Amino acid sequence: MAAGEAEQTIAAAADAADARRYAQFTGAVLDGFGDGFFCLDADWRIIACNHACERHMGFSADRALGHDFWGLFPRVADAPLGVLLREVMASRQPQLREMASVLHPQITLAVRGYPVGDGVALSFSDITGAKYAENRLRESEARFRATADSAPAAIWITDVPGDIEFVNQAFVEYAGRPREGLLGKAWLSLLHPEDAPAVLARREAARAHNDPYGFEARFRFASGEWRWMRASAKPRIDPDGTFQGYVGLAIDITDARAAETRQQLLINELNHRVKNTLATIQSIARQTFRDEVVSREARNRFTDRLMALSAAHNVLTRENWDAPELTGVAAEAVQAYDDPRDSRISLIGPPVRVRPNAALAISLALHELATNATKYGALARKGGHVDLSWSLSGDGAEVRVEWRESGGPTVERPPSQGFGSRLLTSGLASELGRPADLDWRPQGLVCRIVAPVSA
Repeated sequence: MAAGEAEQTIAAAADAADARRYAQFTGAVLDGFGDGFFCLDADWRIIACNHACERHMGFSADRALGHDFWGLFPRVADAPLGVLLREVMASRQPQLREMASVLHPQITLAVRGYPVGDGVALSFSDITGAKYAENRLRESEARFRATADSAPAAIWITDVPGDIEFVNQAFVEYAGRPREGLLGKAWLSLLHPEDAPAVLARREAARAHNDPYGFEARFRFASGEWRWMRASAKPRIDPDGTFQGYVGLAIDITDARAAETRQQLLINELNHRVKNTLATIQSIARQTFRDEVVSREARNRFTDRLMALSAAHNVLTRENWDAPELTGVAAEAVQAYDDPRDSRISLIGPPVRVRPNAALAISLALHELATNATKYGALARKGGHVDLSWSLSGDGAEVRVEWRESGGPTVERPPSQGFGSRLLTSGLASELGRPADLDWRPQGLVCRIVAPVSA
C-alpha cells in the first residue's frame, strides 16, 4: 500500500471513531431526557431516538435506524401525530399539541415537533396523571360553582391582596350587576358611605393577621334600596399553610332588624304600661290604706314591694324578657340597701341565666331579705355584712342561691310568721317548685333558694 493510501485509511478510521464517539455522546444526552425523542431526515427515515422512545414505541433503535418511519408505523400516518409531523416538515415551524398515544390510547402525551436541519425532530412526555388531576380540579371547581350558585346567601372569594375574584349568583342578583362588574373592588361602590369606615377598619385589622372577621352594614340592592347585610369572612389556607385570600358569606337581615325594632318597641310599651299600672296601684294603696285603716309602716312596706317588683321588671326589659343574668337581678334587688362607697353586701357567683318568672321571684325574695336585714339583721348594725352567693348544681340544671348574714344582732329565736316569711316559703314554692330554706342561726340568718336555670 502506498504511503498516501495508508494516510487516507488512517484518517478515515479516525473520522469513524470520532463519529461513533459523537453518536455515543449524543445518545447519552438524549437518554438523559425524561421525555421520549426521535429524529427523522428529509426522507422520513429514523436517524436518532433515545431509550424512552424505544420503550414507548416498542422497537430497538439498532433495528429501526435508517428505516422509513411510515413503513414501521403505518397507523401513525392518519393519526394526529402523523398530521403534526407533516405540518412541521412542510412549515418548518415548531408545533406543540396534546394527544392520545397511537400505540397506547390510555396515555395522554404532550408532543413537540420542530425542524432539525432538513428533517424533523419530535419529543413527547406522558401527562396522563397531570391531565387527570387537571380534570378532577376542573370538575371540583364546577361542583363548587354549582353549589355556590345554588346558595340563597351571597358568597364571594378574594385573592391575597383582597380583591374579589369570584361571586355567586345570589351576589349577582342582590347587586343587579353582571359577575364581571362585581370583581376587584367594585363591591365598595355598593357599600353605604356611613358604614364604609367601620367596615374597612375591621377588614384591615383582620387582614393584618389573616383573622376571621364579620360586620353588619347597608348595601345598595338592584332595586336601589339600602338593605342591611350581615357578613362573615374566613381566611383560605392551602395545605402548605399559605394564605390564599378570604371566602365570605352575607345574608340579608333587613327584615330581621325591622322585626327586632318592632319587638323592642312592643317590649318598651309593655314595660311602660306595667310601670303605669304599678304606679296606679301605688296611688290606690295610698288612698285606701290611710293611717286610720293601716299603719304607715305597712303602707310603706307595700309600696317598697311594688318598687322591688318594678326594679325586677327593669332587668327583664333590658333582657327583652328572655332569660336575665342572675348577677343583674341580684344587684338590682339589693341596690337600695347597699352603699357603693362602703359596700356591705357582696355578690359572688358564676354567670347564670334564669327564667323570667324565676327572676321575679328571686328579686322579690332578695328584697324581703334585705328589708329584714336592714331592720333586724346584719344591715341593722354597723359592721354587719351579707354574703350573697350562688353556684350551679352538679348537672347544671339548677342554681343554688345563698343569703348569709353575719355581724348583726344575735338571733335568739325565729321571728313570727309574717308576709316576708310567707313569700319566702309558700310564695317561692309556687313559682320555683320549692320553698326557701330559712336557717335562723345565732350569728345571723342563712337563707337558701334553689331555682331552675334557663336553657
